Amino acid sequence: MLVDPKSTIKASVTNDFKMGIVIVIFLVTFFHLLEVSYFPNTAIVSNEILLGIVLAAIAYLWIQEVSDRRKLFVINDELITAHDKLKESNIATMKALIMSEEARDAYTSGHSKRVTEYAVAIASNMNMNEDERRHIEYAGYLHDIGKIGISDAILNKESRLDDSEWAVIKKHPAAAIEILNPLTFLPVEKVIIMHHHERYDGTGYPSGLKGEDIPLGARIMAVADSFDAMNSRRSYRPPLSEEKIISELKSAKGTQLDPKIVDVFLDIVKSNTIIFQVASEAR
Repeated sequence: MLVDPKSTIKASVTNDFKMGIVIVIFLVTFFHLLEVSYFPNTAIVSNEILLGIVLAAIAYLWIQEVSDRRKLFVINDELITAHDKLKESNIATMKALIMSEEARDAYTSGHSKRVTEYAVAIASNMNMNEDERRHIEYAGYLHDIGKIGISDAILNKESRLDDSEWAVIKKHPAAAIEILNPLTFLPVEKVIIMHHHERYDGTGYPSGLKGEDIPLGARIMAVADSFDAMNSRRSYRPPLSEEKIISELKSAKGTQLDPKIVDVFLDIVKSNTIIFQVASEAR
């Protein structure tokens, strides 16, 4: 939403008028003081009339100030609403791009959506506030956007990746940030996306962060991402069994994944075993 130039002009005129009233009050008071000092026996304007004029002018200024403040609050609310709508629109566009990209490949179809749902569930169970959960949600949908430029030959390779191919894969968090940089309103999400492949023991990428030096959102995303990877069919293997997935998650505590977050997610899985069937369409 753009600010209407006419409203700016109106505000400018109003401020000038206010200043004019202040000057008039000052001059009237000044000349009255001169009158009292040099012509004490002559009453050009009575004290009552002068006081009434001054009080009326001050009252007008106060009313105008209150009115202007209300207008500013309304404009500010409208700007915030417009900003939020623009943010949602841009993110919706990015989500559509990712969904269309994933839809090309049966192995990754719906991956970002599922990871987002798992990550938000973890955040909710950790009593994170609404803003924090929203950051997790946006980052979840966008966390693999950096893979858009990676060839299918690498992403869907059925055998082990060689060193050069693995080096390409490890660049996708930084590539995601390059894609998202024009969206200046996603600073928290960018940090989560950049570091969701760090490992709790410090051997991850791209920065080798360790333990709680890894942003909390990124640690949550790592658990959700790992679970969906194991729970979905890949070009090189079928989905793992429920028992194997739970075993792998427990084994990754303290090495790849944050132990506390793994425990939170295992509690979610225990009370909602249907999660294992969520990726059935990709199996």
